[in-house]
Amino acid sequence: MFRNVLSVLAGVMVNIIEMFYTIKFLKKWFIEIQFLPLKKFKSLIIEAPTEFFIVLIFFYAFGTLLGGVITAFFAKNAKKAYAILTGFILFIIALFHVFFFPFPLWIKIIILPLFLPFSYISYMGGNFVELLQRKK
Repeated sequence: MFRNVLSVLAGVMVNIIEMFYTIKFLKKWFIEIQFLPLKKFKSLIIEAPTEFFIVLIFFYAFGTLLGGVITAFFAKNAKKAYAILTGFILFIIALFHVFFFPFPLWIKIIILPLFLPFSYISYMGGNFVELLQRKK
């Protein structure tokens, strides 16, 4: 049981670390200024280019898949169920992230229907690991 709980925590932590590094990478890629006060950063997010948000959504989906694969790799049994649980936890974290940061309205409208399938993407990561472990 503890191994399964630790596998879910490992999947969630890998995804959170991936999210932080993605945001840091995207800020360097799209924004030339390295240090900004928080008030200016909020206005900068609202005025960020569309490509910033599209790449961010892609990395969120990739991170969820990676978290599901990590969870399924370390889980002892019910790999798919724990991968879905990881995807659901990441969905809740992403919802808080979207609502507490000043994203433009269009990204909030688009991102809600996109985050629901991320749990299924995590389930596909569990399927992938089960397929690999069956072939051994």
